[in-house]
Amino acid sequence: MSSNTKMSMVGAFLKSQDIDLALLQEVTNTDFTTFTDYIAIVNEGTEKTGTAILTKVGLQLQHVKRIPSGRSVPAMFKGIWIINIYAPSGGEKRSERECFYKTDVIYLLPRPKME
Repeated sequence: MSSNTKMSMVGAFLKSQDIDLALLQEVTNTDFTTFTDYIAIVNEGTEKTGTAILTKVGLQLQHVKRIPSGRSVPAMFKGIWIINIYAPSGGEKRSERECFYKTDVIYLLPRPKME
């Protein structure tokens, strides 16, 4: 999301639909201050694009992680992991996508509890 028009449209949609939590990709504008009823957790990547999780004020997310590429942002809400992933796409990026899933996504996944 880059333009003020897109930001306004998303903000209006979230409010009109009473959305509690939204996952956004291709985020280029990290200023969500106009979304007064929402808290933004943004992972801006090295190429100035990224991912974000928006939650209504009052919803507490924990264990937020970020990776340098900005292609993912996971967080926990009441014991449930929410992982926003924006993987490389297209045939020419197959190798990059495979690497992303084998390295970055593994880092983001919660560790299983040992009994």
